[in-house]
Order: sequence, then structure tokens, then C-alpha cells
Amino acid sequence: MNVVQRLKGLEGRFGYFTPALLLFIVSFLLLPTSKMVNNVYYVLLALPALGVLLLRRGRGIQQSVALWLWVALCAWFVVVGALSADGQYFKHVLYMVLFVLVVSQLVDPEPLRMPLFSRGLFWILGVYVLGSAVVYWLTGRYAFGERVLWLPGRMTGPIYTSMWLACCFALALPTWLSQRRWLELSAAALLAVFCMAYVLQSRSGLIGMLLIGGLVGGWLALHRARYLLWLGFVCALLAMLTLFVTREVPEVASLFARADAGRFELWRILAGEWFECGLWLGCGMQYTTEATILGGAPIQHPHNIYMALGLYSGLVSLLIFLALVVVVLQRAWQQRDPWGLYLFTALVVLNFDGSKLVGNPDELWLLILLPMALIINQRAGAPG
Repeated sequence: MNVVQRLKGLEGRFGYFTPALLLFIVSFLLLPTSKMVNNVYYVLLALPALGVLLLRRGRGIQQSVALWLWVALCAWFVVVGALSADGQYFKHVLYMVLFVLVVSQLVDPEPLRMPLFSRGLFWILGVYVLGSAVVYWLTGRYAFGERVLWLPGRMTGPIYTSMWLACCFALALPTWLSQRRWLELSAAALLAVFCMAYVLQSRSGLIGMLLIGGLVGGWLALHRARYLLWLGFVCALLAMLTLFVTREVPEVASLFARADAGRFELWRILAGEWFECGLWLGCGMQYTTEATILGGAPIQHPHNIYMALGLYSGLVSLLIFLALVVVVLQRAWQQRDPWGLYLFTALVVLNFDGSKLVGNPDELWLLILLPMALIINQRAGAPG
């Protein structure tokens, strides 16, 4: 009953779609299958949003350059789909459009910018990863030190989970710094690095953490010159610690031993096939390659969101997407929106994994669509 009352309280304060969005985010951790998360999206967000937008006949939609770029990107997806995809594809485009409209037009962004939300999201995700690993170790499903390949919720894979953990750390970082929560910041950094390096053994999330550390270090160098000596000391300490860990902990050493895991060869092959198909239109949304890497391993997807955009939908979609990124990040910088750092981190780490934006609800919705739509949300309560 308390949970129901709390949800009613949230609905009364922030409207229906904000609590529904929070439930959708949490469903990636609580529900075990894609179908369950899809149903949460259809029932709680997509169908109600479609009804509201039809009743309003589009009135009340706050236009912006970013929203028009979204329209252009989705229109191009439709053009490419008409040339290369089946009817199911257009349903997925509609799902993506509805999600962007819900988050950018119907959701109140205020609770998702609260310090309690950003800190809570990181700790919930961190506990989800570490708690799952502890249960697996105790039950013998994974040996201690073995890479955890499957977590129990919809957010299951180690690569995307480590990416999301890095993004959530970035989202909470401004709060920790502004409120001088040094102990919590240190504990969060240790938890994130341990989960990424030892539990998930994923380099993508670690790259995100290095990026965040580099941005913080650069900011300190520019604005707090007196901290340069401390910054140098910390960098030297981290370098020595990394060297020690890679020498003494085999699980961490394996991260370096895997090298690029064939990604450079993969990107070279797919770039060649993209140019053969056509630079502007790409190879189509249902394209699959028959090429292999690493002595016979099949290429399942481009492992790079930018390569995926170009390969499947051509240079036009990639250019529109990059323009959209510039506009959204510029707005985030102007408004000092913490979701901008979240999005920037996601855009960097998705250089090393990621596939099509168009599809059923998946990790890219949390990493890309959610922060972009929140940043362009101009409802009362948004920054500025």
C-alpha cells in the first residue's frame, strides 16, 4: 500500500508520465526478459502517449532545433526503411518516435534532475551488479574472478551494463562535487571500477571512467591551478596502481590481453561494404555481412553506433545524428544540465559497441534516447 500511495503522490506532483518513465527505467533491472520490458513500455508509456498526442492533435508540442533534427532523422529512417525493410521496421520507428516525444514533451524533468535521483540511480545499478555477482559466486554459477556474462535483469550484458554504470557515475558526479561528498564519491569510484574491471571485465565502462577523470582533471587544471600538483600525484598513483593490478590480478590483465578483440578489422571490413553499397543510403536496415574476423568469427553487428548509422542508413543519417548531438550538447552546456555529461560519456563509449537505434526498447534507449530527450525538454521545471 505504501508503494501505491507513493506512486499516487508522484503522479499528483509530476503527472502520469514521469512516474511511468521511472518504472520503465527500473524495469531494466527488475524484469528478466526483453518481452517484459517491452510490455512495460507499451502499456505504461507508448499507448497512453499515443492517446494523449492524438487527443491534443499535436498541440502543445514545444518545437526546437533539436526536435526538428529528430524529425529529420526519423524521416530519413522511414525513407531507408521503405527501400530495404519490412512492415515490422516501421512499428519500431513509431516506438522510438513515441519515446522521444514522451520524454521531451510529456515528462516533467525536475525529478530526474534531482541530486537524490542521480545518486540513487548509480547506487541502485552498482548494488544490482555487485549483488548479482555475490549471489552467483555463492551459488557457484560463476567462479570468483570469472567474468559475469549474464546478469539477472534485462540489463544483462557486461558491456552495456558497464557503459550504463559509467554514465550513471557521470550523472551523479556534479552532485558529489558540488555537495563535497568526497567519501561517497571515492566509494562510488571504487565500486564502479571494481564492477567494471573484476566483475564485468569490460573495457568500455573503464574508458568511460577514464574520460570522466580526464574531464575533471582538465577542469581543475583550467580553473584550480593550485590543485595541479595534487592532480599529478593522483595520476602517478593511479598509473602505479594500474600497473600493479595488471601484473598481479589475472582477470584484469586479461582486459589488456584481449587487445582490440578484432574491432579494427571489423570496422575496416564494414566500412568497405558500406562504400560498396552506397555512401549516402548505406546497405539497408536488414543488411547482414558474410565476412568473418579473427580466423572465422562471424560479425554480428558493427560494435560502433556511428558505423551502424552509416552502414545501415547511410551518411545522411550519420550527419543528421551528429548535428543533433552538437545541438543537444550545446544546450546541456548552456543550461549546466548534468544529463549532458551522461550523454557525452555514452557517445564516447559507444564508439566501442552499439548497433541500430531503431528497434524495440533496449540499452541504447537508456544511453542515447533518454538523455537527449530530457535535455531538449523545455517544460516548466527544466533548467532555464
